Amino acid sequence: MLPLSALGLIRFDVEDYLTVESDDALKDMLASMRRAGMPGSYALVGKKVEALVERGRFQLLQDLAQERSLGFHSLSHSQHPTIAEELAELTYDQAVDRFVEREAPGVDVLTEYVRAPRFFTQPGGNWVPEAAEALPDLGMDLYFTDSFNSYVVDLDKPYWYGRVVLFSFPVVNPRPFGLGLPGNLNEAVRLIEERQSQSGAFMVMLHPTELVTSEFWDVTNYAHGKTRQPLVPAPVRSPQQQAAALKSFAQYLQEIRGLRIEWTDAVALRQKVAPRRPIVVNRAQLRDAIRRDGWGPITVPGGFLSAAEALYALALVYGAPDARLVNVGYVGAPAAWEASASLHAVVASGRLNDYARALVGAVRDTGRLPSNLDMPLEQIMAALLGEVVPLSFLQYIKDPPKLHWDWPIFPPHFHPLRLWQDARRLAWTLKPATLTDGSS
Repeated sequence: MLPLSALGLIRFDVEDYLTVESDDALKDMLASMRRAGMPGSYALVGKKVEALVERGRFQLLQDLAQERSLGFHSLSHSQHPTIAEELAELTYDQAVDRFVEREAPGVDVLTEYVRAPRFFTQPGGNWVPEAAEALPDLGMDLYFTDSFNSYVVDLDKPYWYGRVVLFSFPVVNPRPFGLGLPGNLNEAVRLIEERQSQSGAFMVMLHPTELVTSEFWDVTNYAHGKTRQPLVPAPVRSPQQQAAALKSFAQYLQEIRGLRIEWTDAVALRQKVAPRRPIVVNRAQLRDAIRRDGWGPITVPGGFLSAAEALYALALVYGAPDARLVNVGYVGAPAAWEASASLHAVVASGRLNDYARALVGAVRDTGRLPSNLDMPLEQIMAALLGEVVPLSFLQYIKDPPKLHWDWPIFPPHFHPLRLWQDARRLAWTLKPATLTDGSS
């Protein structure tokens, strides 16, 4: 499938539990998708599902249950404290536990009234690294984020990150999209037409509520860290304006469905990701790959290694003949880590052998790199390799000025640096996924 063709996914964030008109917008858009024969990925907020139940929209819930690709979009989306607002005040381990605790009721709601979700999409700017390790405890192993909100740079293929598969695809639609229909229809189609000449995955992101309202429902109620009392529906467009927006969405689908793009959904693409298996590599292959690619992710003849896996492998083969083969499975990120100012260190050969043994022992005991050695991991890496190479895995995490910390729901001056630092730490585990058709 990849990278021979452009691969498109359309994701619907189904979240507005306050505006009744958004229910029919979802119904209409589902019907348009089915008429066009287009696959979609539907990320549902728990409170939205509860609202549909309370309003007796059982047929709509059944229609959603028939969709192959259903995901979880948090329990309460923008209700304060949001996921990021709460987790930023905790240590990482506390935050992982709290993520599971606070979001499990939402997963239960989806499972009871629709179906168990297969992926997680963060609500708005609430991208948190904890999801990459907490999601399997909620029955999901796919983190379907987007270029607008992800801390990870745009990726045009699936990657492994922590314990999950990560989709961090570029968004190819006007911003905002639904709020601008029908006026931005031509621009939206043009953007997809231009994408035909590029290989790799991309996504379209829509909120059904946008097509029937004139302002985002959460901006109306939760802007700038404050909660409006009482909560109210978003301001709605006139019936004629709603009809025009929904009609233009249907036209959009008809115009893009015949382009040279393979349309798929999140679950179908996740099913094409091959299971994570140990990689067989020797010392010569490993050293050549690190010198070429930097410290992870690296490409070796058997597949891909993350920075953590590459360091573990290098410790395994330290002092061994170049042809010695080792099996390298998943290695987790260190429990605590921040990049040091210098990568260079002089280490006696005997001491370096001790570091290599300690590192291997820690991984075998805990499944992750150690964080308690008396020398930074990156300096041990350079000493084991015999030269300094860049920490290339850090290039995959955006710098703070590029993050969506200005999401209008967050309080003013919300800058959760701890979340960013742990996103960088988890980048030790980042590497491309292999698809079952043999591509990457």
